[in-house]
Amino acid sequence: MSDLRITELTIDADLSLPSDLTEASVTSLALHVLQEEGAEGEWTLGFRFVDDAEMQRMHLAYMGLDSPTDIMTFPLDDDWSFDDAAGSQGGDIVISVDRAADQAGDDGWDTARELHFLIVHGLLHLLEWDDLQEGARDVMLARQRELLASWPDAAW
Repeated sequence: MSDLRITELTIDADLSLPSDLTEASVTSLALHVLQEEGAEGEWTLGFRFVDDAEMQRMHLAYMGLDSPTDIMTFPLDDDWSFDDAAGSQGGDIVISVDRAADQAGDDGWDTARELHFLIVHGLLHLLEWDDLQEGARDVMLARQRELLASWPDAAW
């Protein structure tokens, strides 16, 4: 068993969330993803669920893009590397519930499952996965689906 601990996990929501998305489900999913990806050490994770208007404001402020997006990931320490096992690791993941609701039908699942799917996406970014190139994005999305399908605590 790896030396992996989530020392802090916070959830902040500016709007109501589906009942299937709970602190317990987010914690369980985060541990599953981190374990499956071979992460070690102490992790601090913050999840913030917002509407499209707030996400658009943040997207403009942090990335210069004046449009909403489904997810933004902010590493705890920009100098941190996955190869660096010392110190605390993690970051903040901001997810648009509006985008998740709109995208849920693309894969034939509900908003709660899409939110969990996006949580996996954000965690993979914190683990230094990159989806900027088309091929890399396809690989990352496939890995997200694998991790979500193998999550033993899934309620679906």
